[in-house]
Amino acid sequence: MVDLRQFTYTKFVIVTDEDIDVRDWGAVLWAISTRVDPARDSVLIENTPIDYLDFASPTSGLGSKLGLDATRKWAGESDREWGRPITLDPRVERRVDAIWERIGRARSDEGDYGGDAALS
Repeated sequence: MVDLRQFTYTKFVIVTDEDIDVRDWGAVLWAISTRVDPARDSVLIENTPIDYLDFASPTSGLGSKLGLDATRKWAGESDREWGRPITLDPRVERRVDAIWERIGRARSDEGDYGGDAALS
């Protein structure tokens, strides 16, 4: 038997894949913005028990819940080919990191960004 008493405090449920760090709100928002079609991937449940102290509902003790499916879609859920996240080329990433390190060092040494010399 499932005990859902604590569910009365839950208004929103967002389901993600394992590649999303659910403790990183930026990652969750990225999953919502890139993996959710509102018509296909949301469910709204009305007139469910909620906390009596939740004054957002029109009726005391009854409210609604929203579920979002922010997962990659399986065959049959979409006719489109599912994309892959873009990743940086490791060589480019190392080069950019080195430039930022030089810029930061030049700024701290000279009190400004070090001019164009810091970028060369």
